[in-house]
Amino acid sequence: MEYRKEDLKNIIDFIEENLRASNSAGIEFIDAKNYLGRISTNQNHVIFGRRGAGKSCLISSLTKLKDKSLVKINIEDFKNISYPNIIVHVLKATFEQLYELLTEKNKISYKRFETKKSLKKEISILSKLIYEPDNLDENIKNLHKEESSREGFLKKGILGLGGKRNKGNELEISKSVSKSKLDFLLLDLPKYKKLFHIVSNTLNQSSIYLVFDDFYFLQKKDQPNFLDYFHRLSKDIELYLKVATIKHRTKLYKQENQSYVGVEIGHDVLDVDLDYTLDKFDDLKSFMLLLLDKVAELCKIKIDFQYFFSGDGFSQLCLASGGVPRDFLSLFVKLATKILTNELKTIGKIDVNEVAISNISNKYQSLKTDSASEREILESYLHEIKSIVYFEKRTNAFLVAKPELDTHAQERQALRELVDLRLLHIIDSNTSRAPSDGRRYEAYLIDVGLYDNSRPRNFKQIEPGTKDEKSRKDDLRASPYIELAKLTQNIKKVCKQLELELSSID
Repeated sequence: MEYRKEDLKNIIDFIEENLRASNSAGIEFIDAKNYLGRISTNQNHVIFGRRGAGKSCLISSLTKLKDKSLVKINIEDFKNISYPNIIVHVLKATFEQLYELLTEKNKISYKRFETKKSLKKEISILSKLIYEPDNLDENIKNLHKEESSREGFLKKGILGLGGKRNKGNELEISKSVSKSKLDFLLLDLPKYKKLFHIVSNTLNQSSIYLVFDDFYFLQKKDQPNFLDYFHRLSKDIELYLKVATIKHRTKLYKQENQSYVGVEIGHDVLDVDLDYTLDKFDDLKSFMLLLLDKVAELCKIKIDFQYFFSGDGFSQLCLASGGVPRDFLSLFVKLATKILTNELKTIGKIDVNEVAISNISNKYQSLKTDSASEREILESYLHEIKSIVYFEKRTNAFLVAKPELDTHAQERQALRELVDLRLLHIIDSNTSRAPSDGRRYEAYLIDVGLYDNSRPRNFKQIEPGTKDEKSRKDDLRASPYIELAKLTQNIKKVCKQLELELSSID
């Protein structure tokens, strides 16, 4: 099937303009598994997905729901703010968005006016609280017998003391008083719950969906406390949490003083996982082709994308994407641009390898951005794995024994995070080894972008979904086995930092 270059150019331009979801752009979410139907119910949800999996795009689809009010907070905007001050910032931003929702044209009423007035008052209080220290130790003298009023509490500093004084009744007392910003927030939690309830009623009984996008930018150690506060806030009112995050960059709960802090999947929140994995490779290829067809539909162009690929080109592109839609589209744009400029006639396997290798710097930048203080140890794990698998064994796959994953928490965390960072990919979560030793294994692939060149010599690439006539994956089962204890021994020689903050999700 022939195509017009003008059509291909329009498709490339459209993808580049809409590759990242925003309030004004973004490719429409392809809901092949009814994700939107699941997260649009009045339940708390955590939405897992690697960078580019479509979390923000899915969340944007919630704006189409008529009986819901959406408040979206991007946690990346507050990533350098300490806990508990981040709660103050998020509450303030939430109330500001609710204020705007109530400021609609042609919808003026006394009820709206009073609700906006209450919101404005709390916004003002929170604006002052932001600049107060998280904790304050203060020496108090000449303390009045009568308890200080809340108004006085704010006048002398939100974490200080105030109130009226009657000199005739004062006692000469000197003592140290500790004030906590978190205590203030907990004290006012019932008032915030009531305010959310009033806003919901003012919005005609509308459910309020409070979305935390890019939640993983909050420090892992602070995540359970943050979620615990907002989960308590949402209980028994028309407020529902929708948390979009990367699975193993997330800690939903922790145990503290013999109790759980945070939220638990299945009890407090329901989970939705957007990640396509390589173990169902045919499903992945069908989805990616559907994604391209959707782009053409949005551009109002009829085009057969299979025309642009030769040999194993399309399969290799799906492999190089690791199952991430944005990575797939980004690589396709680079390859399609080469066709447009006559550098390529069709896209083959080697061509995909070249653009994937050239694109690896973007993934390393994500590693730097997303892993923060854990960057050094994750890079050490990746370097050691690549040395063993790619340079020594000359393949792209490796096996890890499941019993070892159960007993080596740090190594398991590193592997999981490197998968979330799209540098490793799970190809089979439960396989055996050839020859069989009675144990079960997880099988991984290193990312195509980690190849040292597009035509590696004496190299055997394990292809997803490949089976023999007896439906056995013998090539995969014969992949090199990495013993986790030895892996750590080698890393200790080059990396001082050996502790990763464990996530609460496996």
